[in-house]
Amino acid sequence: MSKIITMSKTKEFNMLADKATKEAMDAIYNICDWTLTGDDVDQLLGSTPLDINEAHSYLMQLVIGKLANKYIKS
Repeated sequence: MSKIITMSKTKEFNMLADKATKEAMDAIYNICDWTLTGDDVDQLLGSTPLDINEAHSYLMQLVIGKLANKYIKS
């Protein structure tokens, strides 16, 4: 019986994780958007073949990877 309860709780945690992931992705998107503003970024993007959308996607991948590495190692 405890296995059924555990599986039910696991399913609930997965649903909570899905909600939290959506919120986290929205926040990371906005943070990366904010990070890619200003003169420093214009200068950086001027010296790369990336457009702003590609730079935004790349920055999100880097941020998410760094977060994952930080919490996996903990």
